[in-house]
Amino acid sequence: MIHFRVIAVGMTVKLKHFLTGFALFLLSFHATAQQPQVHNQFFMNPYVYNPAYAGVEGHTVLFMMYRQQWTSIQGAPQTFHASFHVPLDGGIAFGASAFNVSQGLLSTSAGKISAGYLVNIDRTHFLRFGLSIGGGINSINISEFDSPDDPAFNNFLDQNSFLLGDFGLTYHFGHFNVGFSIPNLFTYDVITQTDFAPIKVTPQDNILLKMNYRGHINNDFAIEPHLIYRYSNVVPHQYEGTLIAHIKHIIWLGGSYRQDEGIIGLFGAKVKEKIGIGFAYELGNPNISSELGPTFEINIGYHLGTKKDHAEHVSSFIKSHRHSAEERAKQAELERQKQIAALQSSRQNQTEDSDALSISGTPAPANPLTKTEENTVPEDESASTTPSETKEDWDHKEEHPELERTNQFGEDEVGIRLEKPNAAGGSDVVLSWVPATDATNLKVASDGHLERELADGSKEIGVKYEKTNPDGTKESIVKWDPVINEQQAETIVSNPDLTEAEHTEVAKGDPDLTQDFRTHDDLAESDDHMTVRRGSHLLELPAGNFVIAGAFSEFDHAEDFSDELFQQGFHDTIVGFSSARGYYYVVVFRSGNVSQARAKRDEMRKNKSLSKAWVLQVTE
Repeated sequence: MIHFRVIAVGMTVKLKHFLTGFALFLLSFHATAQQPQVHNQFFMNPYVYNPAYAGVEGHTVLFMMYRQQWTSIQGAPQTFHASFHVPLDGGIAFGASAFNVSQGLLSTSAGKISAGYLVNIDRTHFLRFGLSIGGGINSINISEFDSPDDPAFNNFLDQNSFLLGDFGLTYHFGHFNVGFSIPNLFTYDVITQTDFAPIKVTPQDNILLKMNYRGHINNDFAIEPHLIYRYSNVVPHQYEGTLIAHIKHIIWLGGSYRQDEGIIGLFGAKVKEKIGIGFAYELGNPNISSELGPTFEINIGYHLGTKKDHAEHVSSFIKSHRHSAEERAKQAELERQKQIAALQSSRQNQTEDSDALSISGTPAPANPLTKTEENTVPEDESASTTPSETKEDWDHKEEHPELERTNQFGEDEVGIRLEKPNAAGGSDVVLSWVPATDATNLKVASDGHLERELADGSKEIGVKYEKTNPDGTKESIVKWDPVINEQQAETIVSNPDLTEAEHTEVAKGDPDLTQDFRTHDDLAESDDHMTVRRGSHLLELPAGNFVIAGAFSEFDHAEDFSDELFQQGFHDTIVGFSSARGYYYVVVFRSGNVSQARAKRDEMRKNKSLSKAWVLQVTE
């Protein structure tokens, strides 16, 4: 705003004083180059406002911006800006940026480098620090002016370089971010708009405060508000508010309002969670916008390579899903490995003839019904092998409404429910999910399904589907799903959008020993405790109140984690089993009083290794 006011003054002086006014303009331009720049799409790359955000994307990232200001004014400012930052090992980050601002005969070029540091308070709370230093140079195209030897230019050229530096601090909790920055660490001169007397501007005269939050309404839609407050002793203080809507995390729409400068329209798109392209249209102050014209801005962000494994905290605008593509792929691979391990365990006692059928239901998590040589079951497959065809068929309950959900990989699925009476007078239940895109070509087979018992004593049903191919031919496909009880089925049906891992966790347990089937993550976030009855396992936990540090399906994994905690000084750590939920629990504290156990849990949660601790109460 400073340079615009001085331009207006310079245009109103008499011609004989033009050079004097222009010299003052040059000095003002020199100061303006040191003033913090305004970016309409700062939310794409908050590093432009605060060096603490260096490395926050979790990738090596490159951003470029072009801004054309006041399109109705010839020689109005044009800005090119580029920045680069990357997270390094040990919480360190590195960044660099450069810009050029040209307006008429004048041009400023500058650059700076940044160093950042991440402090991990615990698994959800983080602090970031950042510091930048650099410099710039002002230049003028003297060849286009009639009097290039005028002293005004000599005075300007004597002051054509300057230093840049900024400092920032940010705090992060989940998708909430707040921070402040000092945009210029070096004192500089600026011209007042009253008597053109130069004044000194110190670092504390300009401070920028910013906060934002990304709220995920569902997997395909998120709202992201931003608030900015610019404190200044040089120009009036200024507020700015921005609201962004992420639609399917492919496009975004939004708008901003900047105090005294009007409304800004925002639009952008993302390509494969790797590239972001944003556009901004700024109307400007309504009192003068018709004379000045609008301002346009385009931003491009690009993630180079894959996410850095050592990036402990990531907050990315381009990757705005709840979980990034890398995280979803990692989850998919983990689920695939778990399924392979379970199948290998279940096949240990099977005959060689049954092997082909055993693996026929091994789906790739991204598409469990993809046709392969292994998962296609010949029509004349013998039913006498193990796993065997069930003697009493599982009924497809048509009266149950069709189930729908979005899995952890972002795919829509539909589910069917099969039931069979059990010896206890109730019913065993199977919920089988298939991709929604394949549902029209699949129907549950009318003949008997397959059944097998796993090494841990649980059962799985190989649900037979008949698939109609585009050429009209039909084939049989088997998809293996766990057998659960009615109560577990109702819990899953009422929470269809849980991830596969959460579904497995909810379904695992004995309703005769507990009615609490909350996930371990739910318990870690709760101040309540889980109550179960004691079972008869060899390593069954006795009656009491236990602070649980971790839950594992395999004893070896629980023992490994127990050893890690022992090395950290938790020498009372033990491993015990709970038949009620079917997990091996790593116990770090035991008490006969549940209130004492809760108090100990709260204390232990302050430790990074025990931040997800919760309380288990075992009764006889």
